[in-house]
Amino acid sequence: MGLRILLSSLPEDEQAYLEQYDELVDDGGVTENERKLLDFAYMGLGLTEERAKQLEEAWDARVIVVSDEEE
Repeated sequence: MGLRILLSSLPEDEQAYLEQYDELVDDGGVTENERKLLDFAYMGLGLTEERAKQLEEAWDARVIVVSDEEE
């Protein structure tokens, strides 16, 4: 098991973005309309595009987890 970061340890704006991201990619992909919603979300939360992409990549790789019991 590698490095794991608890979602709750992130700043609230990043947690909110990842919660939105998780809901939208629940079906396995991001449509063009979903990407527009995510773009609006990260901008509204004051995140940069680069940071949003980093968060998405870490979430998809399961580096960021909801609880420390996830593997």
